[in-house]
Amino acid sequence: MRHLILFTVACLMLIGSFPGPVAAHRPSDPPHQLYQVGDFTLESGQVIKDFAISYVTHGTLNAQKSNAILMVTALSGHHHRLDFLIGPGKALDTTKYFIVATDAISNGLTTSPSNSKAQPRMQFPRFTIRDMVHSQHRLLKDKLGIDHVVTVIGPSMGACRLCSGE
Repeated sequence: MRHLILFTVACLMLIGSFPGPVAAHRPSDPPHQLYQVGDFTLESGQVIKDFAISYVTHGTLNAQKSNAILMVTALSGHHHRLDFLIGPGKALDTTKYFIVATDAISNGLTTSPSNSKAQPRMQFPRFTIRDMVHSQHRLLKDKLGIDHVVTVIGPSMGACRLCSGE
């Protein structure tokens, strides 16, 4: 019983340590953008048809394209979850860095089982963390022309790109 009480207290403390409620997209926020990749081949060989990755950018990319930071989301989260970190003088300082905030496969903004017309719900192929990393790499390299980032930041499994060997 004592372990259950300690576990419950620990969970409540953890939940209380998260930032306040996540704001929805405000008119002053940068616009959501979609990079239409087309058919996206997964590590398994399966394909997500008509794939598009959702993202927003903050700040200005310098001429050398050397000030980019990739911000990824938790597996089912969206880029607004970390808005409190972005802005002048904050951890992700937009006067210094160009922040590319992506949305994960399956979060409902990027192509997902919930919004795919070609492969809805259970027809949606299984994907891996490595597939998410690959989609983010395609966005950075193919769409934005960025070959290297300063760092990658993100919560939970979304930030597990180091785990994927990428």
